[in-house]
Amino acid sequence: MKINRHSVLFKINIVFILSFAVLLFFYLFAHKIINRVETFKFIRKAVFLVKKNKLKDSEVFGVNLIKNQKSINKILKNGKIILKKNPPRLDYTLNLLSFNGNKYLYFRSKTGKINLLLKRISGVNERQNILLAAWIGLNVILILLYISIFRSIRPLKKLRDNIEEFKNGNINVNLTDYASRKDEIGFLAKEFKEAIDNLKKTMNTRIWFIRNIAHELKTPITKGKIALELLKDEDENKKRIFSDIFNRLEMLINELFAAEKIAAGNEILNTTVCSLTSVINRANELLFVKNDGAINIVSDNPDYTVKGDCELLSIGIKNLMDNAVKFKANGKSAVTVSIEKGVLSIINKGAKPPISEDVMFEPFSKELNTKNKDGFGLGLYITKQIIEKHGLKIIYEYTYGKNIFKIDLNKILCS
Repeated sequence: MKINRHSVLFKINIVFILSFAVLLFFYLFAHKIINRVETFKFIRKAVFLVKKNKLKDSEVFGVNLIKNQKSINKILKNGKIILKKNPPRLDYTLNLLSFNGNKYLYFRSKTGKINLLLKRISGVNERQNILLAAWIGLNVILILLYISIFRSIRPLKKLRDNIEEFKNGNINVNLTDYASRKDEIGFLAKEFKEAIDNLKKTMNTRIWFIRNIAHELKTPITKGKIALELLKDEDENKKRIFSDIFNRLEMLINELFAAEKIAAGNEILNTTVCSLTSVINRANELLFVKNDGAINIVSDNPDYTVKGDCELLSIGIKNLMDNAVKFKANGKSAVTVSIEKGVLSIINKGAKPPISEDVMFEPFSKELNTKNKDGFGLGLYITKQIIEKHGLKIIYEYTYGKNIFKIDLNKILCS
């Protein structure tokens, strides 16, 4: 699993790991200091008792005189010597030994006649137990604090998933789990929810506006087409021009209406299986502009079939072809519709659009020139909505003086 070193949780984990490490270090350090201090006190008391010949009162000083010779021999034989010393003004040499977790001092007279073994019986264990209890208590507090912080920030991951879901088009994300929180996450979720609500209102207003405009425009267009049929004395060429205008306006309204329903998530695809060639041919028939330059269709497999809403796909591809024909270089350069390994590419020679790739797929974004003076800047936007509704992506490239729009259709190709 990849570790995100920039995440808040990762940094909190590092802080707590370091805290536990520091606590362990200080515990071991304090444990060692206590041992040294108590060992020093033990040696000083034992030397004092031997020097003053007060071994009968040794237990008062926390020191025990070992009298059992068998025990003495066992300790001397198996004990680990920690320190050897010849104290000044004392007729004994002493060895500090460790055996079974206890400290012993072995006094041996310089004449070899008197040997004494003293055991430390108090002080250090109590202090070590206090130290251990304090260390365990601090660790428990740290663990509880870590659990509390982790539980507080855990909803951040879920909130991030909600934001990711929202980014992918679901505007009905559920944020009710955060409503009762009083911390920063609750505040963030509340602000995010308010932003979504405002966006929903804006989208509903836009959809309502477009639907009403489409409805209002359809009536005069229909009446105009009927009136056009009733004209008898007009020139047939003029009638054809007006008929084309009405048909194109009606098609534009239908496309815009369909695109808005797709963008709002209300459009259900009429999924069928159809020939990719028939989809492209249908797109060619729907072109808004005159095909004053040849459109070459090249395919590595004429039998490609796709599963999707074939009418919407035709509209989307038509918009790309329309865009390519409009902005191809002057002359007789052809627009190429290429299908290779399931990737549809629409290619035209021409200048790169001055608008950025991020903006060209936005609604009402268009290049202001004589070729596009009558356009609305909706073609690429509508195409993007249709393509994404099918779970596909549209990619724009500019290479060697050519504008290329690519759609990988392998996801909807029938095997």
